Amino acid sequence: MYVTRWQYCEIFNIKRSMTRMSRAKFVPSIRYLYTRPAMLGRRMVHFGRTLNWYDCNNDNQASFKVKHVEVQLENKSFHRHPHLKTTQSWKPWSLLGRGFYQPVRLLHTTPVQNWYGHLTVSPEQVNSILFRNELTVEVDDSKGTSVKTFMTNQLGSNNPMEDRRAEAECILTKAMLFGVFDGHHGPACAQVVSERLLNYIAAEVLPYDVLQQALRMFNNGELRELVNWYQHPKDYVSDDRQLLFRHSLGQYMRDNVAIDFQEEDKKADMLMTSFDRLDKDLSAEAVSTSNGEFNDEGLHTVFSGACACVAYVDADDLYVANAGDCRAVLGRQSEGEPWSAIAVSNDHNAQNVDEVKRIRSAHRLDESSTVIKNGRLLSELAPLRAFGDVRYKWSQSLQHQVLNPWFGANVIPKNYHTPPYLIATPEVIHHRLTPADRFLILATDGLWDCLTPEKAVNLVGDFLLMRDKVGHFHPPSAAMSLEQIHQMLSRRKAALWPRDDNVATHLIRYALGGIHNRFDHHRLANTLSLPDNVVRQYRDDITVTVVFFK
Repeated sequence: MYVTRWQYCEIFNIKRSMTRMSRAKFVPSIRYLYTRPAMLGRRMVHFGRTLNWYDCNNDNQASFKVKHVEVQLENKSFHRHPHLKTTQSWKPWSLLGRGFYQPVRLLHTTPVQNWYGHLTVSPEQVNSILFRNELTVEVDDSKGTSVKTFMTNQLGSNNPMEDRRAEAECILTKAMLFGVFDGHHGPACAQVVSERLLNYIAAEVLPYDVLQQALRMFNNGELRELVNWYQHPKDYVSDDRQLLFRHSLGQYMRDNVAIDFQEEDKKADMLMTSFDRLDKDLSAEAVSTSNGEFNDEGLHTVFSGACACVAYVDADDLYVANAGDCRAVLGRQSEGEPWSAIAVSNDHNAQNVDEVKRIRSAHRLDESSTVIKNGRLLSELAPLRAFGDVRYKWSQSLQHQVLNPWFGANVIPKNYHTPPYLIATPEVIHHRLTPADRFLILATDGLWDCLTPEKAVNLVGDFLLMRDKVGHFHPPSAAMSLEQIHQMLSRRKAALWPRDDNVATHLIRYALGGIHNRFDHHRLANTLSLPDNVVRQYRDDITVTVVFFK
């Protein structure tokens, strides 16, 4: 391949670790290097300080240095990448010695292979990856709920994926529950919370007389859970721990029945109570078992953590309980108006000024400079509310007793003086649904890192608009003017044509491969081709659930 001054050439896979140049410019899929000779030689000198090289056959990583005119790898000759062809040696002077405008012949590959040494991902393979975890459910009208349908999907980045999701309907009421859970330090906590939290919420919101009836049925074995699940066939379930989960749920119901109260709590308070109770139960189960020994599975659950965002839909009442950096956005459109994105949750991170004030006010004045540092809790944790993560909740003595034997002596964070620093109590926002409220998007931060709420809402709006584009156009109202019909047809013409039947898949596809108002298969294929040891540096796990209202 011949290149000139203003062209770019493909070059072997390099990931910079210590240079003055921005890391974001180097994506570990296909590299492009500016080939003006003087600039190229200068960048070779910068690269020579410290470089990382990825062998596409075994993913081994080795550092090497450019020294004078030879490229050496651990004092051995550097062999050219097996999937690259070149007509001359790789030497900086061979580039610098050429004329300023003279073409330079560099590296090129065969067209059937990409830089990782495997075949390029085809559109069919891309679809197979994206369709793997999608789920679409049409809700029966007899349920008496305001939910018409919901669509959900997941795409992993971590291996194993740390995100989880949950959708269910309450057995003893007409409410429905939807949740997305973003795990960190492993998937253990997110997995347990996704299996248990919706049952805790269903138990907490029951009226007192119904709760008594439910407890009798639960004790008799007539009722094993308080919700009916909508599950994808590939969703994992912790079958070996269901007995423990049911025991803790039964105890929670008995504790609620034993409480003598005169009036029902507000729904927002109930949601906060259920979050706090589950987090408390997770800690209690980790400390001891029936024989007094430590529970290793429970310890791994609470040592990891999970953010949670749950939507509780009861008739026209929508409650969103959020703890962490997942997000819920409502899509609204009035007659003849553009789409608007209504935030029904707040991120709990260092960018949330009120959240930072809450944490600093809960601790000593001399900790104000250390409790939130470098945008993280105690310089370590990005979300400021989460389940698990007992390293930021337990006392030092309890951590020494329980965590040190399992996870080592350096478990306790620095500047750890007045725990707890982290809570699982959610922030609850109530919204009364109107006919203009068309859908709700629940997603982990993997989606919001790629899309703004406004863009996500418009993509779903385009999806609704284009689903019936094939065929004849029928105005929704006979009273529409020609101007209104013209505007509607113009919007249909400009809308992005969806390639998916599931709108959650549509959002993920655009987040990873969308450019302006089209899809770029090459970009999407390269993103999905990233190896496991690299992909997490460029995107997070993505979980999306879109709930459509009647």
